[in-house]
Amino acid sequence: MPALKTLFFDIETAPLLAHIWQPDDGYISPDRILHDSFILCWSGKWAGQKRIVSGLLTGDEAKSQDDSRIVTDLADLLREADIVVGHNLDQFDIPMLNNRLLALRLEPLGPLRTLDTLTVARKSFRLASNKLDYLARLLGLGGKLKTGFSLWRACYLGDEKALAKMVRYNRRDVVLLEQVFDRLKPYAKTLPRLSEAERAGERACPSCGSYQLIARGFYRTQASTYQRWRCKNCGRYSRARTAERNRFTVHPL
Repeated sequence: MPALKTLFFDIETAPLLAHIWQPDDGYISPDRILHDSFILCWSGKWAGQKRIVSGLLTGDEAKSQDDSRIVTDLADLLREADIVVGHNLDQFDIPMLNNRLLALRLEPLGPLRTLDTLTVARKSFRLASNKLDYLARLLGLGGKLKTGFSLWRACYLGDEKALAKMVRYNRRDVVLLEQVFDRLKPYAKTLPRLSEAERAGERACPSCGSYQLIARGFYRTQASTYQRWRCKNCGRYSRARTAERNRFTVHPL
């Protein structure tokens, strides 16, 4: 059962630059904004592959806030994916990428099928924190690389060493993202299909494509009853595509 092309990705952005009157300014009017945020780097990884691909600004590109090269490459990569996975991507990464495509007058991203691990964590659990670093540490995967605002400031100013450190931080996040997702997957309430059948009636896990399924009772609706399965490979539950039997029998007159 072939897996859909699933891309894990993350971006790092430069701080917005603005004039403020005092540190606790609650509202900054548009005329006080000197420059909007832009993308410093991105990293992506196809599910099941070891290779991580990245896009990183040069020092000169960062100084001129020109992220057109890496934005174009990232958008092209996302268009190849059947499913795009990220942490807070629906509220941050995808809107931010759209911001840059709009500002740079580049080709629109087009429709994407997304899976946000932040949403999965919020809907499926009641954890002390839903941040990626907390989830990774909770699951024994280690944490994100340590950074501070000084790194983002140095990147904004075009420091090449800082940019190289930033992309290492970014690549580590993508590794953690895939590992966290794999751990959350068996417990998540709802997930899209991550693999597709090659032939009708094929019995396989919709999440990982494994054929190692164990019968675990039945799933019942008002009209029908379906066999419920648990995958030995990824641990996720699923149900048969066709009903084992109907809830009600209609007798001919």
